[in-house]
Amino acid sequence: MRVLVVDDDEVDFLNVKRHFKLAFPGEKHSFLWISEADPELISDKLHEYDICLIDQYLGAGTGIDIILNFLKRDIPIPLILLTGRDDDTLYEKAADAGASDYLVKGDLTPSLLKRSVRYCLAHKENEQRLVKYAFSDGLTGLANRLKFDQALDLAVQTSARNNNFLALIIIDLDDFKLINDTYGHAAGDTLLKELSRRLSAQVRQSDIVARLGGDEFGVIINGYEQETDIHILTNKLMGVFDKPIDYGTESFHGKGCSGVALLGPEELPRDAAALLRAADGALYRAKHKGKNTIVYYDQRLGETLQQSASMENALNKAVENNELELYYQPKINSETLTLSGAEALLRWKWTGHEQVSPAIFIPIAERSLSIIEIGQWVLEEACKKMDYWKKKGLNLVPIAINVSPIQLQSNTFIRRVIETLDQYDIDPKLIELEITESTLMEHVEHISDRMNKLASIGCKWVIDDFGIGHSSLSRIADLPISKIKVDQSFVQMAPTSAADKKICSIIVLLAHELNLELVAEGVETLSHINALTLLPQDELQGFYFSKPLTSTDFEVWLQPEQFSQCVDKWLLALKKAESQKRGD
Repeated sequence: MRVLVVDDDEVDFLNVKRHFKLAFPGEKHSFLWISEADPELISDKLHEYDICLIDQYLGAGTGIDIILNFLKRDIPIPLILLTGRDDDTLYEKAADAGASDYLVKGDLTPSLLKRSVRYCLAHKENEQRLVKYAFSDGLTGLANRLKFDQALDLAVQTSARNNNFLALIIIDLDDFKLINDTYGHAAGDTLLKELSRRLSAQVRQSDIVARLGGDEFGVIINGYEQETDIHILTNKLMGVFDKPIDYGTESFHGKGCSGVALLGPEELPRDAAALLRAADGALYRAKHKGKNTIVYYDQRLGETLQQSASMENALNKAVENNELELYYQPKINSETLTLSGAEALLRWKWTGHEQVSPAIFIPIAERSLSIIEIGQWVLEEACKKMDYWKKKGLNLVPIAINVSPIQLQSNTFIRRVIETLDQYDIDPKLIELEITESTLMEHVEHISDRMNKLASIGCKWVIDDFGIGHSSLSRIADLPISKIKVDQSFVQMAPTSAADKKICSIIVLLAHELNLELVAEGVETLSHINALTLLPQDELQGFYFSKPLTSTDFEVWLQPEQFSQCVDKWLLALKKAESQKRGD
């Protein structure tokens, strides 16, 4: 046993040493005597010993003062206070200061010392075990979020003091839910444990690797003198995804993205929360760039994220400020060239700014959850406009409304759809709810019941962007899908690409075999139409027929006498195309 004794009296030290040998006969002992109240000297030595006995009266200082000094530190060994007199008040102070036990020198015996030491060591071991549970992730054994937050605060302080580089790396796995759904949760656990092991193997023992929750990891690396070292290490960390992970007879690759926030020597602000926000912002950008991507936070990215934050705040007030507007893009029956429906498209006129693209503001709205309120506004606005057209005696056509997965997962979604339809007396069959193929497959387990409930009252479900996701045909057949939309990338390439034309033909055939209606979107030229083999019930949508229209302009299309002029133009164009094809 290694014993550290802090006492200004050598005789007392020798007495403690003798009692130890009598208390633990046959055991090998090593002793260190420190005769002055020097907290830093004592602290430097504590990690080398199993137990420490500290005298209460040490000239200018006291044992309790020293123990109090260690109270905020992670002291790895028990601290026993020694005193020359028995004093209940002193005993209480020692306990409050964090002493493991309290021994009176005059009463000290080998048996008493043995009992105290054994008790203190066992108590400390149990305490460390509890601390480990409190600060460790149960599945991977890595540090958990609580430990990570504490370590990041300490790393920022240490980096400031030592003028070294500090890097915070946040790693998020891609397709983790897909692996869980395909192979089961045991496979997902295997992936997390193996990646945890690989990440830990890439860093030094002094660095921190933590599981922040779910499929997200955090890595804190501190003490590097060159920025290039950080880049090398980050690439090594992302290298954990290079090799496949075996699970029984299966083998799969994990993939991930990482956001990196780097703090250089003397760089401000020295704030752990700011550093974490920066890394999260870089990760958010990485995930939008693609799989296995690394993004480093810099000033330009910071400005972009600040703009996103401003946009997010403005979006939260967009409905209240009356800044949203619905446009309607017509859908045309492929055989009769009559109006068969329209897609409602959201536009945001941010006050004091140019119109913002939905590709930019929709992801921000989803991240901030304002998409729930905005999505409800879209539904209400479409229903309100349909009610207005109905009262004017116009013929209504189905309106397609895009639905976010965030809306679908909201517990109020179904109720609010039903209430809105009832409020404006809209036939549910006139509402088509569009959800992207990738969203459907990613969330299918959680949203299928809600899809069925709305389908049961007559609402139609449409898979948008079909062909670019990873649909399971068996799942599509089991879901209440009425229609699929061929992604415009295939439609627009079909006239010039044999592969894309074949893909379009396969999707069209699939839709027809499953008794699904089909929409070809992105139709901009006659060649796009001619490249498709469609059935009479199929629809065409794109700039060839019309760009998205304001509600006032679209209202004209609902008037048969006005719409017939458009039909005449298209028929003439089609006849000319067919004539040229025959060589007339």
